[in-house]
Amino acid sequence: MVQVKKEAVRQRIIETADRLFHQKGFIATTIGQIAKDAQMAGSAIYVYFPSKLDIALAIFEPRIIAEMDVTEKASMRIKDKRARLAYILKRLWHDIPLQNNNYFNNLIQALVISSNDENYKPTILLEIKTRIGAMIGTCLSPERAAAFDIDAFTQLAVMAFDGFVINGHLNPAEVGSDRIIDLTCSMILGDDG
Repeated sequence: MVQVKKEAVRQRIIETADRLFHQKGFIATTIGQIAKDAQMAGSAIYVYFPSKLDIALAIFEPRIIAEMDVTEKASMRIKDKRARLAYILKRLWHDIPLQNNNYFNNLIQALVISSNDENYKPTILLEIKTRIGAMIGTCLSPERAAAFDIDAFTQLAVMAFDGFVINGHLNPAEVGSDRIIDLTCSMILGDDG
């Protein structure tokens, strides 16, 4: 007998896990707790999601995409290229990591404790890198763009994002500080900025 997946059940799992991640964190939340709070059998969760990581990705991927959308739209209204770059970096390294009491820390926890067996596909990572690169590119003069390795910087930017998320609950005052943003803008823009 083939089990038919229902979008309402999938959504109930996501909403329940989202609430539990807020309350307990990703690591402390179990599939059993999600199933119990969603009023379903634990084995039924696996019909919809192969792992807890997949549930976390279903929660966080749309959120990070929405944050990139907001950042892109708002940044394009900023005419001064250095101010635009500072805005992009501030969103990426300060605003987003500290949102909702450092909620993106759950995504980092999910990625850190996951195994290769879970078949994580870095599609969201690739999209984020592409979008960050495109936004940074709008801040560069043609000469600087030719000399600047945007691909390498986007890798660094994502790694810094992860670090700022991790440290968001430990030392929020240092997360994406103005000093770090200013220094990074100078490094990226070189003589242009």
